[in-house]
Amino acid sequence: MLTESIAMRAVRALITAAALTLAFTAGAQTAPADSLTRALATFWGTSLRPVNFSADEKAAFMNGVYAALSDTSSVSSAYSQGVNLGLNFASGLNEMESLGLKVDRQAFAQAILSVLKGENIGFTSKSAGEFIDRQIAPLTGARDKAAFTPESQAAFVAQAAGKEGAVTTASGLVLQVITEGEGEFPSDNDRVELEYIGRLSDGSIFDETEQPVNFDLVRLVPGFSEGLKLMRPGGEYRIVFPAALGYGERGVGDVIPPGAALDFTVKLLSVDRGSATQVISKESVNNNL
Repeated sequence: MLTESIAMRAVRALITAAALTLAFTAGAQTAPADSLTRALATFWGTSLRPVNFSADEKAAFMNGVYAALSDTSSVSSAYSQGVNLGLNFASGLNEMESLGLKVDRQAFAQAILSVLKGENIGFTSKSAGEFIDRQIAPLTGARDKAAFTPESQAAFVAQAAGKEGAVTTASGLVLQVITEGEGEFPSDNDRVELEYIGRLSDGSIFDETEQPVNFDLVRLVPGFSEGLKLMRPGGEYRIVFPAALGYGERGVGDVIPPGAALDFTVKLLSVDRGSATQVISKESVNNNL
């Protein structure tokens, strides 16, 4: 899979950067002969050659290389390692952006800083890798869009409706109570805190929260908003709804196929009454779940 090749390329790039940095800064040994020096320069230089640089950019590049090789103080060494790893991170981000995944680089740099300090920013290494794979996989054509026919999606919703305890509303949404909550149902004026997992009919996860998120009900796709209004705080529910209540025939890029029914497992943690940032007509909502 392309997801594996991207991950492997990223790992190899970081290992290569670390190895090169150590080779540049370690002064314990001297090359036994000029041949080794020239061989290393050829081997590493051809792989790192900045073929797309302008003359000025090549000069700046060489100044950086020379500075890294000439100054072996601990501070300069650490800085050089940071530059090398930063460039590899940037290369990885460029590749992800070519797939359509935009990453805020300043926010990424701040997040890296937090991780290096040992702070928890919402992911474990395992869950982060799984999340990245889920984001990239749909963009590589791994999903078979032909499987999402009107007939298959209607059958999927009907199957959910046939589950014990499931209720189907007039709009075609299916609600199943996993654990009933307590209190009043949310309304359009409210802001909700929740956790959820969003799946397609083939069982693949297209979205999942790693920590609680907050939404104004009026700003969600119709099916998600309707489903939340049937939930009580503290409860867990499953809602399944046809594409007409979701993203219709337009879908969402390669993440949600056109005509796809959506299947959510939702934990409604709390309701903030009357705190929606802006109550607007449903006709003008820019659905953004």
